[in-house]
Amino acid sequence: MQLGWIDFSKSERSKILSVLDLLQENGTLDELGIAPVRDGFSNIFFPGTSTIQTRAKYFLIVPYALKDLERSSEANPNVLRRTLDAIERECGECLLDQNRSEIGIIGGRSLLRGQWVKRAPVEIYWNGLRQYRIFTGGNLTLTEYLRTSCALKNRKSTLKKLGNRNDNAEENECDDRDAGNSGGFQFWNLPTHYSGWLDDLKMNLTAAEAGFLKKQIIANYPNTMLGFILRENLTQVLDCENFDDLAELIEVFPEHIQEDYALALQFSHFLYIIRVAYNIIISDGKNDAANDEYERLRPLFKEEAGVDLEQVISRLSLAGNGALCNFLRTAQQNILADDFDGLCKCIKDREILLKGSGRAKTAHPGEFDLDAWFGGYYLDYRFPNARTILKDIFEGEVTDNA
Repeated sequence: MQLGWIDFSKSERSKILSVLDLLQENGTLDELGIAPVRDGFSNIFFPGTSTIQTRAKYFLIVPYALKDLERSSEANPNVLRRTLDAIERECGECLLDQNRSEIGIIGGRSLLRGQWVKRAPVEIYWNGLRQYRIFTGGNLTLTEYLRTSCALKNRKSTLKKLGNRNDNAEENECDDRDAGNSGGFQFWNLPTHYSGWLDDLKMNLTAAEAGFLKKQIIANYPNTMLGFILRENLTQVLDCENFDDLAELIEVFPEHIQEDYALALQFSHFLYIIRVAYNIIISDGKNDAANDEYERLRPLFKEEAGVDLEQVISRLSLAGNGALCNFLRTAQQNILADDFDGLCKCIKDREILLKGSGRAKTAHPGEFDLDAWFGGYYLDYRFPNARTILKDIFEGEVTDNA
């Protein structure tokens, strides 16, 4: 369905466009559709992480709660999902009561308003739990897992009803041992779980939790940057403020990680030129910061935009995304030729292709805050989130809060 515009003012129109962008999963950080590159390198370096993960503790809180629910008699997946949401909210309230200034409490601001989040911790950490093999049910989604768990409970209950009521003590003991294991199937590799975990809940990892999480990441992703940092105890990584800063330490990493890092770093600097030009376009040339940056970068175009795009495309298996590949190639050609008009045209064409002319900011220059910056700066490939996880693990190893 094609939507038209009623007679809004420019400021109202700008606000509406901004809201529509925020409704997208990638928000304003992916105005030009480079997520396949950004996420591709992020997954290579820091698998199991995401930009909305906050603290390592949630890699334990979520499975603790789910394991408790497995041990309950409830066999309705919808009820279990609601109960899980209540437990996660209780965890947030508990952590907030302990320290309102604690960084990384999911839903902290919502709870202070008496509300709760729309995207709960389980949804944020589920993929990481699968990737680190803390959840041992393969690629099941959360919904599939809850349904399977309940189905196994119901099956076990039915078999018990059909069985001999005069079971001997040894068989009853077996039933007791199987209680909470969804009919004998273990969905969780979780040696640190114990019944009173919620009463002892703290944001910091215990030594046992830190050691377990570290072991799982190393075991499943030994050849990644994340796994190598943990295996070699490279705590100096915590001193790096951003992805670029890792260049000072990169020589200690294996050669294959060094090569990927160099490629990702070069791409980030190339993309930054595109983002600077993007901000010049949407401000109709009136964003002073963007204008100054473009002039600063012009003498450095050959170096800053010299990334081997064919190597990026090959490494991330992007050949099937023809539109993205063509955009990147065309943008690079225009930058290296110092053709600003050509660069602007390909940027406009790209955004209109992705959003349509109605929503593309470049199709409406000058209608936005002229001093605001849209579309992000240099890429960090989830490093800030990974650094927080690393910090929690390293600190947990030496400080037992149990």
